[in-house]
Amino acid sequence: MGEPFTFHDQDGPTLTATLARCDEHPRATMPGSARTAFGLVFTCPVETAGAYRGGHGVLAHGTLGEFGPLYVERILPLGLPPGTAAYQAVFS
Repeated sequence: MGEPFTFHDQDGPTLTATLARCDEHPRATMPGSARTAFGLVFTCPVETAGAYRGGHGVLAHGTLGEFGPLYVERILPLGLPPGTAAYQAVFS
């Protein structure tokens, strides 16, 4: 939490955002799954996000390396300060 990640979109654009939340979703977990479904919420200032909406790409972290491909989508920044853009990646 609080660490910067960079999302490299397949079409070329990149976005650097901070991991703000990790939400577990036990009711969305498939029966017999080895892990609980969860979502990662990343945030950045609206000015930084610009028109970036998300999409397919690779997520990179300075220590953890790269992982993907995965899909990141811009979401409503509910419960976050004004001027914040929020993105979510969901893993089930």
